[in-house]
Amino acid sequence: MKKLKVSFYLKGDKKNQNGETAIYGKIYLGNVYSTFSTSKHILQERWEKTNSLRKPVRMDNEINLKNYLKSLSDSIEEKYIDLLKTYNGNEDITPLFLKNFCFNERTEKKITLLEIVKNHNEYFKKQVKKGDRADGSLEKYERMGDVITDYLNSKLKVKDIEFDKITRKFVFGFDEFLRFERRHGSKTGLANNTTVKYIRNISSMVSHAKKMGLVAENPFSIYDKKLNEVETTFLTLEELNSIENKVFSNRRLDVTRDLFLFSCYTSYAPVDVMNLRKGNYTLDEDCDKWLKTKRQKTNVRTNVLVIPPLKRIIEKYKDDPECIEDNRLVPNRSNSNMNAYLKEIADLCNIDKNLTWYVGRHTFATTVALANDIPMEIISQIMGHKRITQTQHYAKLMDTSVKKHMKGLYSNFE
Repeated sequence: MKKLKVSFYLKGDKKNQNGETAIYGKIYLGNVYSTFSTSKHILQERWEKTNSLRKPVRMDNEINLKNYLKSLSDSIEEKYIDLLKTYNGNEDITPLFLKNFCFNERTEKKITLLEIVKNHNEYFKKQVKKGDRADGSLEKYERMGDVITDYLNSKLKVKDIEFDKITRKFVFGFDEFLRFERRHGSKTGLANNTTVKYIRNISSMVSHAKKMGLVAENPFSIYDKKLNEVETTFLTLEELNSIENKVFSNRRLDVTRDLFLFSCYTSYAPVDVMNLRKGNYTLDEDCDKWLKTKRQKTNVRTNVLVIPPLKRIIEKYKDDPECIEDNRLVPNRSNSNMNAYLKEIADLCNIDKNLTWYVGRHTFATTVALANDIPMEIISQIMGHKRITQTQHYAKLMDTSVKKHMKGLYSNFE
């Protein structure tokens, strides 16, 4: 049985003509909640001075208000008990369902799909501001609003849709629209992986709404299409050396090369490289240098021993004015600029591969780590993977590693 809790708070953006702030409530069932209006108001200073009316109060209006909130809380608890008897347990009872039952709000304005997108993104922005999530992830979710609007306008001829009208037909119709009709530049229709990722994104947003008690179910959970395995691009040792030894005549390409190599020797994703500060570069008891940080995407600690080529990059920018100003280990560059400049570098180094910043991370896993017999468990930890199966993907790519180990069988089978 989920534990019920009712709490009250002030909604700062809602005040009456007397300057009093609206009192709202939250119905919690476990960690999930739904909010409701009590239709009551109080001066914010009185709310704070009386510890949300928990302290003894002497003013008649506050005594009445305190009693009202207490009776409201008791009423919600009684109706919750009634529902438990009706449903023989509470697996199907959500905070939103209980709120509607208590306040007879079944006819209230229903939440829409785009409102769910908006609510999710407003919460996500707070996470980004706090540093818990990346700007790139926010851009991905904000793009969903445009994609869904395109589908609603072009296929359903509506500006928005009430969430409870989303059916299996809507979900797989959305999939069909993305695959065959969604415009992407000069092309029509998106690839399988892009389509699947879009629908997984909206499913994640709806799951957040369910957690917050805004909706009871996630209709996108029925979506069963899978991602196709994509061939991972990484550099061979010869290609890595050609980039490292190349002399560039301008700072733009020189910095780009160094930031790319930084990822090749640490496995750090672009956002993790840009998050590094002087304090992340530390010395252990054996006087060995380390980079110590957490991956922003997974919040997994990823400590990396600083090997000589990595140390050379860090030392190169130790006194760089751009780095000193922002207390950075290396200069700050955007992912989009890096990827554009890396294509120039690939041409100059005669590398016939689609060189992006993320190729550096893949190169670490394969050419730098696996090819040098670093155990899979260690590589997984360095890369910030939560599951070793994420790392094992790279082992499939290493024909050279397979050859090296199988060479040992020659003498036994000659």
